[in-house]
Amino acid sequence: MSPRSGPRTVGHRGASALAPENTLLAVERAIEHGLDLVEVDVHLSRDGELVVVHDGEVPVNGVTSPVASLVAAELARLPLGLGQGVPRLGEVLALARGRIGVYVELKGPRTGAALGRLMASGGAVGVEVISGSFVPSLVDELRAAAPAVPRSVLFRPTETAAMLATCAAVGATYAHPCFRPLTPAIVDALHAAGLLVMAPHTNDPEEARAFAGLGIDVLASDDPRVLRPP
Repeated sequence: MSPRSGPRTVGHRGASALAPENTLLAVERAIEHGLDLVEVDVHLSRDGELVVVHDGEVPVNGVTSPVASLVAAELARLPLGLGQGVPRLGEVLALARGRIGVYVELKGPRTGAALGRLMASGGAVGVEVISGSFVPSLVDELRAAAPAVPRSVLFRPTETAAMLATCAAVGATYAHPCFRPLTPAIVDALHAAGLLVMAPHTNDPEEARAFAGLGIDVLASDDPRVLRPP
């Protein structure tokens, strides 16, 4: 990918405004629109596969079932729309290879260690991978399993000093405050600590421009047209 001025761009759960979220089609749409990265969420299936799905429970034949109670093949058959099911992370990485980076948000238990094993197995060769979580222990788990993977911590409303301390404790490269207002003082303090800053995802072009004006480093949206206007 050639360098561009301004923030790096991320398709939130893929280009989820244009295709079912967290699916291969959503990733493909993000690629088609020239984004730098695609963000996906992962849990572990019953058979130990990293599967790309946001929630820890999914509807199966009208009944809500934990993702961890289903094998990856069952999840792949769930009808998410447009012929899509729940993909394995390995499938997303294969699709992304040489075309787009992947920001993996660790959702479920043991996903940090599982991502580390996937990286060690060569499953992400040729793909830029960044990974983070709202759960610092999962980020620390990833650090132990795959220390070379750049790490991010996501934050709900949190004092800046606490964000700095948490990022330092897990050796994070990125701070990802997922709250508003995102003020110049917050961004400046995170930058002063040597952190790169990810903004909350936005589908509002005006807010996207405001975030860029703050000097944030990474900007996400469900709709790639907000980030790369036609």
